[in-house]
Amino acid sequence: MDTAHVFSFNSQLHAVDWIIITGYILFSIALGLYFSRRGTKSISDYFASGHGVPWWILGTSMVATTFAADTPLAISGLIVKQGVWGNWFWWAQIPMFIAGVFFFSRLWRRAQILTDTEFVVLRYSGRPSKMLRGFRAVYFALPYNCLVMGWVILSMTKILGLTFDIDKNTAIFICLGITMLYSSASGLWGVMVTDFFQFILAIGMAIYLAVISVSRAGGLTTILAKMDTVYGVEKAAAMKSIVPPMGDGNSFVIFLIYIFLLWWTVGNTDGGAYLAQRMIAAKNEKHSFLGYLWFNVAHFCLRPWPWILVGLVAAVQFPGIINPHTHKPDPEIGYIAVMLTNLKPGMLGLMLVSFLAAFMSTISTQINWGASYLINDLYRPFIKKNASKKHYVMVSIGATVFLCVLAGVIAQFMNDIFTGWLLFSSINAGIGIVYIVRWYWWRVNAWSEMSAIVSIVAVVGIIVLTDGVTVGGGFENLGQLLLLIMLVVPLAFLVFRGFAKKEWREKHLGGGLCILGLGLLSIYWVLSYSLPENVFPWTLLYTVPISMVVWLTVTLLTPPVDDKTLEKFYYRVHPGGPGWKQVKERLNLAAPGTELFTKQNFVRAFLAIVAVFSALFGAYNLFIGSALFAAGFFVLMIITAIAVVRNLSDEKWEEA
Repeated sequence: MDTAHVFSFNSQLHAVDWIIITGYILFSIALGLYFSRRGTKSISDYFASGHGVPWWILGTSMVATTFAADTPLAISGLIVKQGVWGNWFWWAQIPMFIAGVFFFSRLWRRAQILTDTEFVVLRYSGRPSKMLRGFRAVYFALPYNCLVMGWVILSMTKILGLTFDIDKNTAIFICLGITMLYSSASGLWGVMVTDFFQFILAIGMAIYLAVISVSRAGGLTTILAKMDTVYGVEKAAAMKSIVPPMGDGNSFVIFLIYIFLLWWTVGNTDGGAYLAQRMIAAKNEKHSFLGYLWFNVAHFCLRPWPWILVGLVAAVQFPGIINPHTHKPDPEIGYIAVMLTNLKPGMLGLMLVSFLAAFMSTISTQINWGASYLINDLYRPFIKKNASKKHYVMVSIGATVFLCVLAGVIAQFMNDIFTGWLLFSSINAGIGIVYIVRWYWWRVNAWSEMSAIVSIVAVVGIIVLTDGVTVGGGFENLGQLLLLIMLVVPLAFLVFRGFAKKEWREKHLGGGLCILGLGLLSIYWVLSYSLPENVFPWTLLYTVPISMVVWLTVTLLTPPVDDKTLEKFYYRVHPGGPGWKQVKERLNLAAPGTELFTKQNFVRAFLAIVAVFSALFGAYNLFIGSALFAAGFFVLMIITAIAVVRNLSDEKWEEA
C-alpha cells in the first residue's frame, strides 16, 4: 500500500544556478524587445506575424505551447491517480488531430483571417454571425482562456513555491511579471520565436531528467518491480498498463469513453484556437500543413514519455507525498521532488529554466490569443471601428496586461491541475462535432454554434449544481428533470414548427426523423442511466447527445446562410465533399483550387494515424521490456510513415 511521504523541499541553489536563471530571463526579455518593432507594426503583425511564418517555427511553437509547466506535474500525478493509461485523456485525440492535418490545416490558411473567431463572419451571414463573433470573443477570451491560464500559473507557483520556499502570491507575481515584459511588447512574432528556443530547452531537460532519475532509481525493471511492493500487485498492474484492466469497471469505461467519444466531440477538433492562430500566420498552406504535421508528431510521439518515466520514478520514491504548503497528499509535486533530488548545481538551474520556458511559452500564447479575440473580434468591430494601426496595437498591449492580471486572480482559487483539466473539458465537450461539420456542410449556421455552446454549458451546470437535489414525480433528481426538459423543448419545436409545415418536410424530412430518433434515444438514456460521477469524462454521456439534439434542431429550424456568403466562403476555402454538393449545383460553383474531401486524403489520414499509434505502442513496449513487440510496432510505424510521404510527393499546393 502507498504511504505518506514527507519530502524536504530545500533546493539550496548555487551561484551557477542563479546565473543560468537570470541569464535566461534577460535573454527572453531581450528577444521579445528585439521583435517588438516587427510585431507592433500593425494588428496583423501583432496577432498573426504578418502571415509569413515558416512551418518549423509555427509547428514548434504549437508543441511548446502545449508543453506547459503544468503537464509534467499533472502527468506525474496521473500515474498515481490512474496509471499510465490515464494519458488516454489526450492520446484519444490522435485520430482527430491527425485528420486535422489533412482536412483542416490548409483551410485555415486559405481563409485569410486574423483569428479563428473572425471565421464566423466569413462562414455565416447577417446579424447572427455578428452576435456569435462578439459572444465567442468574450466567452473564449475570458472565462475559457483564463481557466487554462489559471492552471498553468498554478503549476509554476507550485514549482517556484516549493523550490524557493515562497508563498503563492509572490510566485504568481513573479510568473506574470516576467511573461508580460516580452509577450505584451512583441506580439506573436516574439512569442513564436521564443517558443522555438523554449521547446528545445524544455524537451532536452525533460529527457535528461528522465534518463538520470531512472538510472539512479535502478532502471525501469527495478522501478516497475518496486511498484508491486509499494502499491500492491493489483493496483500496480493497473498503474503500469497502457490499457486499464477490464475488471476495473469504472477505469475501463472511462477508457472506452475516451476512445469512442472524446476525440470527435471535445474541444477544437478542427485545430482552432491558438493552433489555428499559428496556421493562419503561416507563409502559405504548405507551411500550414507541414507545421501542423510536425506539431502532431512531436506532441504525441516525442514529448510524453520523459514525463511518464519521471512520473514512475516519483510514484515509487515519493508515494503519498505531502505538499508542505497545503499539508495534504499531492502526487503532482512528485515530479518536483525527483528534480530536486537528482539534479546537481548547474543542471538544476537549467531544469528550473526549462520549466520557466515551458510556462512562458504557454502563458504568452494564451495571453496573445485571448487578446486577439478581445481586440480583433470585440473592440475593433463593435467598439471602435476605424482607429489607427497604432491605436489598435496599444490597446492590444493593454489587453494582454489585463488578461495576465485576471489569470493571476483565477490561479488564486485553484489547487489541483488535473481538476482544472477536467472542468475545462466538461464545458468544451460536445462542441467538437459542430467545428468539424461547419467546414464541410453548408447548412450549419451561426445559431448552430451558439446553441451548441449554450446547451453544453447548461448541461454541465445542471449536472453540477443540482447534484443531490431530489424531486418527486418518479424523477431521480432535479437534474434529471431539467435535462429531460432540455430534450423535450427542441423536439416539440421540431414537431410543431418543422414537421407541421409541408415545405419544411419536403426539404428536411430525413434529417428531421434522424433528430427525432436521436432525441427519443437521449430521453430514454437520461431516464435509465445515472452518472457514477458528475465530472468529466462521465459528463460526455449527457452533453454529447443533448447538445446534438439541440444544435441540429436549431440548425434545421433557422434560416440558412445566404447564398452570397456561401459563395464567397466556398471560393476562398473550397473544402469539397458531399456537404457542399447542393450549393455547388444550385449556384453553379466551381472550386478554384484543390479540394480536400477526397479518398486520397482519407487514406493518408488513416496511414498517419496508424503511424502515430504504432510509435506510441512501440515506445511503451520498449520501456516495459517487450523488445519484440516494440520492434514490430516501430516497423509498422516506418512503413506507414513512408507510405504517407510518398503519397504526398505529387500534391498540389496553393500559394496565398
